[in-house]
Amino acid sequence: MTSRKAKGDAGEAAYARQCVSEGGFAFPLSPAFPSADLLVMRNTGAWELVEVKAWKRKINPATLAYAQTTLHAHRLAVPARWRRSMSLVFIHAVLAPDGEFRFAETW
Repeated sequence: MTSRKAKGDAGEAAYARQCVSEGGFAFPLSPAFPSADLLVMRNTGAWELVEVKAWKRKINPATLAYAQTTLHAHRLAVPARWRRSMSLVFIHAVLAPDGEFRFAETW
């Protein structure tokens, strides 16, 4: 496993743990779905299709555009009645000096 893959997996796992700590459920989707790492079901009944990038550097516009296009395509494959409570989320996970990940929603 490459260090980039390991870092990405760690970022996804950290975000999944945060979602669970907030009362939700997080199901891993990658690598089966490009640009969709997690399916998160919130305790409110809402659910999210989440892409997590654990990059130290700023995420470039081309990467954001690709993820957005791909997430929208995944969303269109879902029955319309389920789309009403579905959000698309792009998370930038950054490893802080204390060894914990910090998350920022990019859009």
